[in-house]
Amino acid sequence: MKALQLHRPRSFHQIEVPQPDLGSAGPERLVVRPLTLSLCGSDIPCYTGSKRQRRFPLPAGAPIHECLGEVIASSSAQYAPGERVIAIPDSDQGLAEQFLAQAAKAVRLPAALAEDENSVLIQPLSTVMNAVDRLGDVSGRSVTIVGLGSIGLLFCWLLRRRGAGSLVGIDPLAERCRMAEALGATRTVASRSLEAVQAGHAERENGGAADICIEAVGHQMETLNDCLELARPQGTVLAFGVPDQAVYAVEYETFFRRNLHLLAVVTPVWSDYLAQACALYASTRSELAPLVTHRLPVLAAGQAFSLYEQHADGVVKILLDGHAW
Repeated sequence: MKALQLHRPRSFHQIEVPQPDLGSAGPERLVVRPLTLSLCGSDIPCYTGSKRQRRFPLPAGAPIHECLGEVIASSSAQYAPGERVIAIPDSDQGLAEQFLAQAAKAVRLPAALAEDENSVLIQPLSTVMNAVDRLGDVSGRSVTIVGLGSIGLLFCWLLRRRGAGSLVGIDPLAERCRMAEALGATRTVASRSLEAVQAGHAERENGGAADICIEAVGHQMETLNDCLELARPQGTVLAFGVPDQAVYAVEYETFFRRNLHLLAVVTPVWSDYLAQACALYASTRSELAPLVTHRLPVLAAGQAFSLYEQHADGVVKILLDGHAW
């Protein structure tokens, strides 16, 4: 079968690889043919080579994990061939004609969503739902979200639905700020978080800091420290953005003196949260449709990753059509 492989940073090649072998994969496994794939910000460091522990060439099909597809074969009683699913590929190897996945990391799509390619948003939505649940009751609480990519925008939307109070979004891209306001932010700041820290010092000293500050950027250290400044004393900083470095230089004095709570959230219990996200998306999908800004064929993955890396052309969420290899 065909697959794409990153031979070196920013360079995909199409190659031939063996089809997945369900017989040797063990119980509760699926072979899935991806129909729609989506890029995630956590994929980009693998593409650029900045994830130092990854060695090139990457495994065939890496690094894509947001996938909507059709079950081709199953060793699980929960799934049958022909069903449409959201499924997370083993080792994030979704850029292939078929991939293996655990049944516990999949959810069946209802008939109403089977032809909706935007349903691939269910996977990132599930991670945001898990994070907001970890925060507890957010009713009336003030929240600042640093980073308004697709994840930060999902936080805006979900926190508004959950009854959060003031919702401030911070991102240097004005078009993302506008989208955040359409999805529920009460105010946005079109700047880097460091500039927002510097500009808002007097406001924070007078009680204007957030009860909760969400770091939704990742891939560098600075924004987490900005969030420590943007949260009120005894407030909570939610670390959601994926790190590229194993060790962070955290401004511990700020964290300590402000009596802050630092909460890290990444992987949910997939079987629970994919199902919850599927149900929520099914009833609200028109509200989330604006997140999808680009659609490209799967063989244009290099172009898609380049757009995403450069934040070019108003990109928020890119879908890849996996039908035509």
